[in-house]
Amino acid sequence: MTTQNIREVMLFNHHTSEQLYSAPIRVPLHRTHSDLTRAVLIMAHAAKAKLIGVDLEGRDLSKLDLSGLKMSRGRFRAADLSGANLTGARLDKADFEGARLGGADLAGADLRHARLVGADLQGANLQDADLRHADLDGADLSGADLRQVKFDKATMRSAKLRGVDLRNAIFTYCIADGADFTDAQFDGIEFYMADLRQVVGLPDDTRTHALRMRCEFGA
Repeated sequence: MTTQNIREVMLFNHHTSEQLYSAPIRVPLHRTHSDLTRAVLIMAHAAKAKLIGVDLEGRDLSKLDLSGLKMSRGRFRAADLSGANLTGARLDKADFEGARLGGADLAGADLRHARLVGADLQGANLQDADLRHADLDGADLSGADLRQVKFDKATMRSAKLRGVDLRNAIFTYCIADGADFTDAQFDGIEFYMADLRQVVGLPDDTRTHALRMRCEFGA
């Protein structure tokens, strides 16, 4: 391997075995940092490696299979994860600010305390994901599948949730001030003590339920 390859692989040094990062890496002749990263992640997935605290800011990770990987506290700011398979991935406390996750599969992912400020999650599958304490301020989740998602104590200020499927989702002590819920599906949704001031698109029956559950709508 070239020195550049070794440097890229050493990003994972503390969380993988010698066997993993001594394996051959197939990358294009005119490789980029993203090409090397993709190759290493493919190996990491095959080895079921732990990539705690990995820094992948700005990298092209689109359509990669990262399902089940443990990437707690990872740095994915401005990375392209569109169409990636992240089902069941451990992503708690990860930073996805400004990341592109459109069409990604995050079903069952652990996103507790994750930072998703301004992230693009349009059309993503987040069914059964754990987003407790997550920061989704300004995120675009339009058209996403959010069935049974746990939003306990999450923040979603001015987030876009147009046309999302929120059936059986839980909003407990959630801050969604200014969020847009236009055309969302609300069957079985549970609100309690949520901040819903200046929200848009809540149907009357959902709003009535939220008021009974001591949610705040302001003046």
